[in-house]
Amino acid sequence: MGLPVDYFLHSANVLLLVAYCVRDILWLRLFAVAASLVSIPYFFFQSTVLWTPVAWAVCFAGINLFQAGRLYLERQPVKLTPEEEEVRQLVFADIPPRKVLQVLSIGTWTTEDRGKRLLRKGDVPEDMALIVRGKVRLTQPGSDVASLGPGDFVGSALILSGLPADLDATVDEPLRTIRWRVDVLEKYLNANPEVRAAVQKYLARELAGKVHQVVGSPGDQA
Repeated sequence: MGLPVDYFLHSANVLLLVAYCVRDILWLRLFAVAASLVSIPYFFFQSTVLWTPVAWAVCFAGINLFQAGRLYLERQPVKLTPEEEEVRQLVFADIPPRKVLQVLSIGTWTTEDRGKRLLRKGDVPEDMALIVRGKVRLTQPGSDVASLGPGDFVGSALILSGLPADLDATVDEPLRTIRWRVDVLEKYLNANPEVRAAVQKYLARELAGKVHQVVGSPGDQA
């Protein structure tokens, strides 16, 4: 009695059926890996080894195993530093920690002393800064217009409108910020629509708060 090699192919197809039935993409990948590996003996134990199907089975198993590994790593808990957690609480509370790390990784942390000029009247900024700690004073010649603190962006309204600054922004208290180049941030948000939605929602609220502060000066933006 010969080796029932057909059972390997039947088993592989059953595993594929199970893979198509599961809803979790990680398990789908794992069942697909198993199906590819189980099918190999069928091709190998033919009277003439079918090397082409064997090669394709190994290829499919390798691809699915690699993607399964990526999915597994993405699902592992992410530990944020206290400063990163501070930013998440300020702006990105609705975004998974792993996505928060991605957003922060494309930005640059900065520390500024009191008196540093962040924005001058007439400037068109190429980046925007999120205030994590400290304060920024918005002024026009001879008068203070508003004050920005943790959770506020410097330059966001100008970037949204495309207009030059109508006022100056100066560090009022020692400042800790994270800054993003607009083109880099835009590219990331285009590839991550769920993060874009959360950021746009926050910016809308933050801009409304600025407008509320700058009463009597509707043309001022920072």
